[in-house]
Formats: sequence, structure tokens, C-alpha cells
Amino acid sequence: MKKVFLFLIFLMQILLCFAQKNQLKLPSDNKLKISLDTLVEQSVSAFMKNNSRVGISIGIIKDGKSYLYNYGSIQKEKSELPTGNTVYELASITKTFGATLLAKAVLDKKVNLDDDIRKYLKEDYPNLNYNGKPITLLHLVNLTSGLPNWMPDKDIFGKANPDSIPYILDSVHTKYSRQDFYRDLHHVKLQVLPGSTARHCNTAAQLLGYIMEIVYNNSYENLLKIHFAEPLKMKNTLLLTLGKLPSKMAKGYDGKGRVMPIIDWEDLQVAASIASSSSDMLKYMKFHLNEVNAIAKLSHQPTFGKVEDGAIALNWKVRKTENGKRSISHTGGSLGFSSYMVFYPDLNSGIVLLSNEADQGTQNELIALSDKIIKP
Repeated sequence: MKKVFLFLIFLMQILLCFAQKNQLKLPSDNKLKISLDTLVEQSVSAFMKNNSRVGISIGIIKDGKSYLYNYGSIQKEKSELPTGNTVYELASITKTFGATLLAKAVLDKKVNLDDDIRKYLKEDYPNLNYNGKPITLLHLVNLTSGLPNWMPDKDIFGKANPDSIPYILDSVHTKYSRQDFYRDLHHVKLQVLPGSTARHCNTAAQLLGYIMEIVYNNSYENLLKIHFAEPLKMKNTLLLTLGKLPSKMAKGYDGKGRVMPIIDWEDLQVAASIASSSSDMLKYMKFHLNEVNAIAKLSHQPTFGKVEDGAIALNWKVRKTENGKRSISHTGGSLGFSSYMVFYPDLNSGIVLLSNEADQGTQNELIALSDKIIKP
């Protein structure tokens, strides 16, 4: 009887500790003064209940006014609340910068969207066509180029343990140069007609970046500064390069809590290696919300698919909400970071969410989280 009694006391202590742990307030800078604060608190608290989550920074524009919220920590090793200046990998949201730069090049009359991409390549690539139809600049930004998602276009994993895949990717792409990229581009064989099928493509985005360097006769790192970071005053936005990480950058983790490699690979810089902060991304969002700006307006024009079902503009996804308003969005997922940005030009509103954790469900949960907070 005594043993049973002691066991019950022990069990109650465990339950009490568990309850106290659950009642601990999530670190945040949310002041909880207005209704939006409360909505964000409730929504983010539910998102962060997943034990794999580390931190999240959120930027919101609602009716033209800006708000910033931060939760959790920039790293697991110690509690350090992120701020509006904490830097995260944008992952595939990076692609929208290259597409926006292409829109500017079109308006500058430097290129046409229907230009054959081989016009801007130094070597001959007779393989970059399908039944006589070439890949155009437009195909690079509306996901219909038919190019392989990754270069090199071969199996680099074999029968590797899934837990090893991030490190295999890092070991291969850290050594994969621009010269390797162009060499392997000669061996690509298109399987579909360009312009016919949309699918995610890092290769197309990277190739577009290289073409923009040729068109503007400048490095992509400089183009990012000249056309975005400096005019929009995005002080925390940069192109990640090997061995040069910003001091304000959060650590990225996978769903098992392991620190993940940063995507600072030369062959994916233009496709996935821009890093930024929530405060900077609000400035980028404001640029795109202003469709009086011809560059932003052109960037949002649907070029493949139907808006009713979800169309593709210049690397942006465009659809109509239930209320008939346009939604323009892009997701991002790297080895250790997840991101989502969606804005509604007709409402002058939008939201960007940056998280330093990536698992199979994080991006979809960020989308669901944005829908709870910003209801068009």
C-alpha cells in the first residue's frame, strides 16, 4: 500500500511539472495591446506547440500599416529572442528577386520575355530545345522550362540514410562551381515541350541569375545591392557566400533538432541563397504592393495557368481568394529554414513568416498560420 501511495505521489509530481512546463509563457515581444496582437499570439502559440519549432519572426502589413512580431529563439542552445533584424534564409523566395530583376530588364528594353535563353549563353547549346522549340526567359520564371530541378542532374544519394541527405547535398554543392553548372548544362536532355508543364526548378532560377549578370554586366551580389538592398533600405538583406555569414543570422534546424548546413552554395545562390529579416521583407513587400510601380505590376501578371485554380506570374503564385481578391505568394524551404510570403495588392495587406526550422510540414503550417492571421 505504501509503495502504491509513493508511486501516486511520484506520478502527481510528474504531471505537475508537465503542466507547469506547458504553462510557461512562450518568449515573445508581442505587446498584446490591440486585437491583431491577440490574434497573432493565439495563432503563433498553436504553431509553436510543436516541439521541433525554434523561433519565428513575422512581418505584417494591414491596411498599409506595418507590424513586427517575434517568438522563440534564434538558437536551441540558449534562449535569445529574435528581432525584426534577425536574418533567416529565404530559400526559394530568393527566386522572386531574380524574376523582379527580369521584369526591370524587360522595362529597360534590355530583354524580351520571349527571347531564346541561348541568346545570352556564351557557348552553343543545341540541346536546349524540344522538337525545335527553345526555352525562353519567360519559361525560366514561370516554372515551365523543362530543365532538371537540380544540377548536377544525377542521383547523388544512392541508398543513403535519409538523415544523411542534407550533408550529402552540402558536400556535393559546396564544390559544384559555375563552370560545372555550364558544363553539365550541355548534357541536359529536355523531356517536355518548354511552356507546357510547370514544376519547381532551381536550375532555371540559377540560370536566370547568370543571364541577368550578363545583361547588366555586373555580379548578382552587386545587382541585389543596387536594385533592392540600397534603394529599399534593406540593411539585413544579402547573398550568402561561403564563409561569410551575417552576425545577426539565426541557426537553422531540421525536425530532429539538428543544426543544418547553410545554403551558401555557388550553384544555388540566385535560386535559394538570399538571406533577409522580417523588417527588410516588409520593405520588399511594400515595393510589390505598390502596383503603380510598373516593375511590380509586370512581375504579378499571370503567365501560366488560370488564376481561379492558381496561376504562375514571374515566379509568384497568383490566385483569387474566396472574396475575389488577388493573392500573390511564394514559399521557401531550405535544410534548416522555412518561409512564406503572401500579399494582397487589392487590400494593401500581406504577411511574411520566417522560421529557423524545417521539416516536411513546416511550410504548410506557415501557410495555415498566415491564413489565420490575415483573412482576405
